[in-house]
Amino acid sequence: MENSNTINLNSVCKSHSIPTFCCFTLTDACMLQCQMCQKWKEDISIKPGCRNMELDDWKKCATSLRKIVPDNFIINFGGGEITLVPWLFDIISFCKELGFKTNIATNAFLIDKVMVKKIASSKLDYINISLDSLDESLHDSLRGVKGVHAKVMEAVDLIDKYALHTKISICSIIMKPTLAGIVELIEWVQSNDKIDMIYLMVLMQPNNTTPQQQWWTKEEWDKLWPDDYEEAENVLDDIVRLKQKGYNICNPVEHLQAFKAYFKDPGKFVKKNACHIDRAVHISSVGDLFMCYQQECVGNLHGEDLKNLWTSEFASKVRNNIKKCQQNCHFLLNCNFEE
Repeated sequence: MENSNTINLNSVCKSHSIPTFCCFTLTDACMLQCQMCQKWKEDISIKPGCRNMELDDWKKCATSLRKIVPDNFIINFGGGEITLVPWLFDIISFCKELGFKTNIATNAFLIDKVMVKKIASSKLDYINISLDSLDESLHDSLRGVKGVHAKVMEAVDLIDKYALHTKISICSIIMKPTLAGIVELIEWVQSNDKIDMIYLMVLMQPNNTTPQQQWWTKEEWDKLWPDDYEEAENVLDDIVRLKQKGYNICNPVEHLQAFKAYFKDPGKFVKKNACHIDRAVHISSVGDLFMCYQQECVGNLHGEDLKNLWTSEFASKVRNNIKKCQQNCHFLLNCNFEE
């Protein structure tokens, strides 16, 4: 006999996409000033006067989402810097009780012994810590605040000691300043028994900057964009070889090959088939529901039900637009790549 969740999923699947990815953006605030992110600047996509989602709002979203996703579906909690949210571990615990797996992305700057014990109590499944280089001065320079690298190392030790249930991954961005050291970082992760894996991303136009055609050619990004394609290609070929040897690199080989295609010609769509981000649930800090932030907002979750918005006629229209899109974006290449 089918359980109730299977019945719900079957009814959704008849005419709508079942989500394959989800990110709850709990905050846009951040204490760092990362060159390749700029999330710390005023958010140009949020209209003045919008009300932030609170704990009860997110609980309603999670409860509704549970009706349309399979067991052990992962909710990613992001920001901004997620550890600034005072009720972060309350929503994580709530989602765990609903049967979700949970992941947070963090710069680790605020993680201390007190917070790690909250991580352990919440039964958080995964923590994704940003680390772009083993070179302390380079990492701190990219992140805009001195001491971030040291806090990352401290956080890894604390989580390994006090939050045994939580798996640690390192998240690194491939860009001009990090190319020379990225293989060394992967080797370090592989040899570190406290860390479970590494996930790689590629540089995109930073948040809260006005969208520009061929942004990677602009002088303001010259320090970040890897303009020597041969160097980028050689590094990614080395990473592919490590992946094939069994290194704990999250990215599939096809994903790494897409990175090569992107660096060679960032204006050319990297996928061989249609964009799949029509199956992603992205919820902003003010409750706007998107599949992709490059497309129209599906609706706002202040007073609206997530399942109803996801299965609406307007959502179907947005899905059709996404499938026609041929743009390489952060959500396609970095968040949830599929080939």
